[in-house]
Amino acid sequence: MEKEEARQGESGHVVCGSWIRRPKKVNWAIIARASKRRGSSSPALLSIFSFDPITTSLSSSPLAIHELKESDGDPVAISVHPGGDYFVCSTSKGGCKLFEIVGGAMCVTILAKELPPLQNAGLQKCMAFSFDGSKLATGGVDGCLRIMEWPNLTVILDEPKAHKSIRDMDFSLDSEFLATTSTDGSARIWKAEDGFPLSTLERSGDENIELCRFSKDGTKPFLFCAAQRGDVPVVNVYDISTWKKLGFKKLSRKSASTMAVSLDGKYIALGGKDGDISVAEVKTMEIYHYSKRLHLGQTIASLEFCPSERVMLTTSSEWGEMVTKLTVPKEWKEWQIYALLFCLFMASVVLAYVFFENSDSFWKLPMGKDQRRPKISLFGDSSTTPAEDHNKSSVSPLLGFGGNQRDPSSSSLKMLLPIRANDPKLRLVLQAVSDSKSSTDMSGVSKEEEEKSDEYSQDMTQKMGAVLTYRHELGMNYNFLRPDLICGSCLQTPEDVDKLRKIGVKTIFCLQQDPDLEYFGVDIRSIQAYAKTFTDIEHIRCEIRDFDAFDLRMRLPAVVSTLYKAVKRNGGVTYVHCTAGMGRATAVALTYMFWVQGYKLMEAHKILMSKRTCFPKLDAIRNATIDILTGLKKKTVTLTLKDKGFSTVEISGLDIGWGQRIPLTLDKGTGFWSLKRELPEGQFEYKYIIDGEWTHNEQEPFTGPNKDGHTNNYAKVVYDPTSVDGATRERLTREDPELLEDERLKLVQFLETCSEAEV
Repeated sequence: MEKEEARQGESGHVVCGSWIRRPKKVNWAIIARASKRRGSSSPALLSIFSFDPITTSLSSSPLAIHELKESDGDPVAISVHPGGDYFVCSTSKGGCKLFEIVGGAMCVTILAKELPPLQNAGLQKCMAFSFDGSKLATGGVDGCLRIMEWPNLTVILDEPKAHKSIRDMDFSLDSEFLATTSTDGSARIWKAEDGFPLSTLERSGDENIELCRFSKDGTKPFLFCAAQRGDVPVVNVYDISTWKKLGFKKLSRKSASTMAVSLDGKYIALGGKDGDISVAEVKTMEIYHYSKRLHLGQTIASLEFCPSERVMLTTSSEWGEMVTKLTVPKEWKEWQIYALLFCLFMASVVLAYVFFENSDSFWKLPMGKDQRRPKISLFGDSSTTPAEDHNKSSVSPLLGFGGNQRDPSSSSLKMLLPIRANDPKLRLVLQAVSDSKSSTDMSGVSKEEEEKSDEYSQDMTQKMGAVLTYRHELGMNYNFLRPDLICGSCLQTPEDVDKLRKIGVKTIFCLQQDPDLEYFGVDIRSIQAYAKTFTDIEHIRCEIRDFDAFDLRMRLPAVVSTLYKAVKRNGGVTYVHCTAGMGRATAVALTYMFWVQGYKLMEAHKILMSKRTCFPKLDAIRNATIDILTGLKKKTVTLTLKDKGFSTVEISGLDIGWGQRIPLTLDKGTGFWSLKRELPEGQFEYKYIIDGEWTHNEQEPFTGPNKDGHTNNYAKVVYDPTSVDGATRERLTREDPELLEDERLKLVQFLETCSEAEV
């Protein structure tokens, strides 16, 4: 912690800041600092701080710090995704950097990602995410406007001459429109969906429009623009249905440098070039809060309302970041409203009771001799004993619902039992239940289906070396690895296509082979045919043999190439699945994150394992990566076994997987069984099957007993380790290999040119 504080102290001035919305109304702030000049080697920093609403202050120490490389330059602007998990930072050396926020309140990490469309886009003055998080827009000092879909970064608009130089931008509340302003005083409106230019805002001859913000309360469709009329700063108001000016209002003494509208749309704020901030109510356009010289005469660089509090975050180069509590009328909090409603309800009950008790005297009605007023209690019958109360409250309801009583051993009652959330087997079953068949459907599950799931799970555990459980009878189950990437089990019926379309899936990527489908009786053709009836989803098959690490290695380049092209073509969310969604699918998704999305291998693996119980073959991914970067080279390997009167000798494992066998040939002249096989670089385990008995040959290299007690032979194929390719292989076969920039570029180029693997 002291080291972090020291780094903060040594860094340069604050460039900008922004709020980060987190779950449960928790707010963080990200502060960008430039590198310190004049002899200091301290880098530019991106720091995340927690916010305490009680003290209205940021934490003294950052939750996380990321150092920008010297080649990136200083940060210029920041835009945070509405989901709070990503942000984009433009830099002074040109281009933008993407960052992911990983972790919770106690352990936060800022992970740098690749952002290919904006890597060398030049200096971007401003950026904005749409309010639904589906689009990202950037504006360059060169006047180029870019609008992209998020998160697939498909380019919607790349207009190099949108403005002379873009100064500010903002999306409308419904994400339909994008407003931009220019340094020459003009402002334009664009249709966000396709980038079509809709209008240029009207202005008088001496008027320069500088900043723009849309209203956000959902009922008043206005666009606010801070403008300069000669020496007079004003705020223009435009009707977004006609883009006509409705009027203007002066809200600040000097021209504004930044502008913001609160998320609930009630307040608009201006930050001035003299360090003042003024906050006005949108409904009346009257100033409710004014802080004079908040930054002591320094231009306010950024200004933003806190998402859940009446608090403002402002920054300036001289005075850094400040959090200011606004002096605006207090609003009813949710608990206060409920408390008031409860009090009104209780008051009405008491009044009704008083009225009933005094009804005779009010209406002057006579009481008969034998009539007795019933005793009424607000909290139960005061004339009954506690035992009677218990009988009335507990027995009667059960009698009233006797037809729906359940056996105490039923599954619904079991759900009340405590469940260990860290048990991977239970976690997997619960994940399956979350999108499985209904209880009525489950009543029809046969014993044969359960036995098939048990058999498949045992086979998977043995062949993958990890305890994994898959219950096919529970239906399709899946997990989001990223907002745009899902891993899951196989689709079982055409109705599963509808389920995936509802969550935004555009590509269904199936890795199963026909025997996998036949085992569980899945009719893939009916699923494919049903998917073809829609224009917004595509079903693709790219087969990989189950439980075969070598086939996975050899197929990964073509399969991931097909996936890469499908994502570029379809956008949206991609659903990758095999049978159980624990081996092949997770390996393909992990490879895509490693090769395309900028993750380190183990970084992506950590995210994957936190989302889904699985066992992807990491060595297959490492070797496939090396095969592309160094070229797939093969050597001939000869296996021999001395004959001792055997009838048949076969090999399993090697490059064919443990589910396949290759017979060896007996040379009667030499008395040896032999097999020649061309293998790429790597280590390949295998076992002999002699007259039906599995064994290993002690005359060839063999492994020690694994955790299941099995000993295997192995063949190791190695080329010159001192060569360039040998050094690359040595580096990339480490536990956590990191791709160099030119290597990642080479991988992407390969994926773009590789023949597709679709079947």
